[in-house]
This record gives sequence, C-alpha cells and structure tokens, in this order.
Amino acid sequence: MKKFRKGAVKTALLVCLSLVLCSCTAEEQSLENIDPSKYVTLGQYKAVTVDKIDTTVSESDIEDAVMSDLSALASKTEVKDRPVIEGDTVNIDYVGKKDGVAFDGGTASGYDLTIGSHTFIDGFEEGVTGMEIGETKDLELTFPEDYHSEELAGADVVFTVTVNSIQADDVPAITDDGILEKLADKYEAEKFDDVDEYLDLIKGTIEKSKEEAAQSSYRSELMQQIYDASTCDLDKLPEWLVSENTTQYTSNIESFASQYGLSLDEYVSLISGNMADFAEQAADYGREISKQELVIRAIAKAENIAVDEKEVVDYYASKAKEYGTDVDTLKKSVDEKTLTEYLLSEKVQDFVLDNAVIK
Repeated sequence: MKKFRKGAVKTALLVCLSLVLCSCTAEEQSLENIDPSKYVTLGQYKAVTVDKIDTTVSESDIEDAVMSDLSALASKTEVKDRPVIEGDTVNIDYVGKKDGVAFDGGTASGYDLTIGSHTFIDGFEEGVTGMEIGETKDLELTFPEDYHSEELAGADVVFTVTVNSIQADDVPAITDDGILEKLADKYEAEKFDDVDEYLDLIKGTIEKSKEEAAQSSYRSELMQQIYDASTCDLDKLPEWLVSENTTQYTSNIESFASQYGLSLDEYVSLISGNMADFAEQAADYGREISKQELVIRAIAKAENIAVDEKEVVDYYASKAKEYGTDVDTLKKSVDEKTLTEYLLSEKVQDFVLDNAVIK
C-alpha cells in the first residue's frame, strides 16, 4: 500500500554507484600497471572554468535550521478539539479494496501516519486531512501506473479509513527552560551562554556545509568536463577493466533491488526495461567508468601525482579512529589497492580544483 517512489530509488542508486571503486584482483590486471597514454588522450585539464556557487548564509537558512533543531525536541500532544491538519500524526484503521475485494497489503489497524510524509499513494493523506476523531470515510484513489505491484499498478481502489486519534507536535521555543542545554548536547558544546551564541554556531555550521557542497560540486563538474574533453576508443579499452566495472554495476543494481525484495529481472522490468537493454547499459557503464579511471591515471602520470604508503597507513588509522574500529577490520572492507586508487583519484581532483578558474 505504501508508495514505491521510483525517482527516489534512482537518486539513491546513482549516489550508491558514484561511490563504487574498482578493486583489481590479478597483479597483471591492475591500473597501476597500465600505461594510460595507450588508451586515452587528455584534453584540457588545467585552467578549466566553472561558475562560482553562492555559499551565502541567509536568515531563512538559519531559521530553517533552528526550526529543525527545535522540531527534533518536540513532544506529542493529544488533540481532541479539531480535525486533522498537515503535520499531525494520526492513528488510523484502513481497508483497501479493488473491485470490492480487499487486496494484500491494503489493510491495517492502529497505524500511525504523519500527514505530509507522503508515505502512501497520492490522495490518501489529502483525504485524511480534515477528518475528525471517530470519523470513517471512503477514499476513492488510483494507484500510480508504475506501482511495483502489477495487480495494483494503475488500479482504481477504495480505502475505508477511520481516524482513531490525532497527535500534534508541541515544538518548544528556543527560550524555554532547558532548551539551550539540550541544543548544546546535540552539538557537543560545553554550553551556550545565550541564544546568540547558539545562532552563531548554526551560521558557522551552515557556512561549512555550503562550502563543502560547493567544493564537491566544483570537483564533479570539473572532472566531467575533463572526461568529456579527453578522447579514447571505448572498444579498445582493456577488456578485464571493462568487465570488472560492468560486473560491479550489475552487482550494485542487484544488491539495491534486493533491498526492496526484488530480483534483478523484477527491478529491470519495474523501470520499464528488459534484460537485453540492461546488459547493454551495464556494458556502456563499464566502458565509461574505465575511461574515467584511465583519465585520472593519465593526469596523475602527467603531473607526477602519487600515493605513498604513509598516506595509506594514515588514512586507515584516521578512519579506524573515526569509526571506532581497528585497521584490520577496515582492510577487510577496503583493501589497500582499492584504497590507493581512491586516494589517487582524490589527489587528482584536488589538483584539478587547485588549478581551475572559478568565475
């Protein structure tokens, strides 16, 4: 009955895939043993231009952050004297029927639903809004055409909903007793002497976040320009490298689909594809990522950029401390060769950014 949001799935998937790094197994099949100039011709990679991103912190940014902090400290208050409104958490019973027959997954009792969470299909929460405690109402709705259940995709249904209770968030004021102390705990500050000190910290936090986001955006855009400006024959790339990246792509899609209880075939079908098209897509991905890895290697070679053993050791140590684990455990998740490739990519991107023109 809950909405399977394809857009959110695709976004999460792209984020997941963007973090994947190839881990080579055979010594002869290793990026460090490849002469990248045999496969790629670099285009311009220094003095590449990118538009400056505004990182100014507005009053609205600060207000939103403060409201988010205060909302996290809100308590639930029982509502008796008004109907359901946006933001309420309502306890409901519901029965969903298609052609007069209850369908699987469409019935629940005592379910807590936050209005505005967009948890259910379009129209459900809007239909509950305005209902009174004890009221029962039929909602005539239609499932999305791309809904994951073939039986319900595009189907007209009726949900009979009863509101059992209504709760609203009681958001504290920043000046209420004990609130600054709780906010100090959240930010691991010793204390806030006054509201202004808290607001200064909020502004600094937002500034840092915006600057980090801008730097990430610069790096991504600059590297994409460099990849596009570099040339290679995608059909003549090392077969083992393309195969590894293609397999990694397929594995990640399969793993992602399994989080929703779907097989690879089911997931591909869900996004209106077929396995033949998916195989071609995976191969295209494998070739494109292989090109990008070789471009990074080519820049590193041209600029004498390398990763030494101390950098690898220090990175393992810092991450082990950050995650509260030991280096050996980390190495089981990320081997040294994979980590070295990651650190080399980071250093190349740092070099590109340092030599870029930010307009």
